[in-house]
Amino acid sequence: MNKSDRKRLVFYIFIVFVFLYIFLVDSSNFIRKIKIKNKLKKLQADIEFLECENERIKKENENLKNNPKTWESKARELGMQKEGEKIFIFKNQEDDQSQ
Repeated sequence: MNKSDRKRLVFYIFIVFVFLYIFLVDSSNFIRKIKIKNKLKKLQADIEFLECENERIKKENENLKNNPKTWESKARELGMQKEGEKIFIFKNQEDDQSQ
């Protein structure tokens, strides 16, 4: 084995040790980086969803402010009634039979 072959062998061994160090000894940082990237992607997706939801709620709120029929409908969904108005609640026969 000549001198250049030894240098090449030492170089390859050094490279192998560097890779082993990165993947075995320093693997916690490597694995942690992957976990952080995955968590970041999930958080970005959550942010995007919440921004869309926020926009939808803003539009609904604006519609409630500007459209009396919309807020009357929402009030009725919540069981509210106009003054002097009577509310009748009907039960289905199927509901009575299932109890």
